[in-house]
Amino acid sequence: MFSLIQKVFHAARTFDAVLDKIQEIEVRLIAIDKKIEALEKLSDENDSLWQYIDEQKEMEAMFAGSAAEFEKEISNIMAKSLKTQGDA
Repeated sequence: MFSLIQKVFHAARTFDAVLDKIQEIEVRLIAIDKKIEALEKLSDENDSLWQYIDEQKEMEAMFAGSAAEFEKEISNIMAKSLKTQGDA
């Protein structure tokens, strides 16, 4: 009878140790999830910044010409978009 009680007590201690390990692993997983979320936010911000830099380069390339070239280009765009009204 005493042997059976010892076995049950040992099983209970082992089960308790397993539960403690599971709880410790869950805590570690929560910490890892928080770190992953922070890294994902940084990655998104990094992508946004690179996109902004690319857009700025495109804008600089668009306005790289002189003022006269810019005025001529705007005039061409406006002339192409104009539509006649009635019998002009």
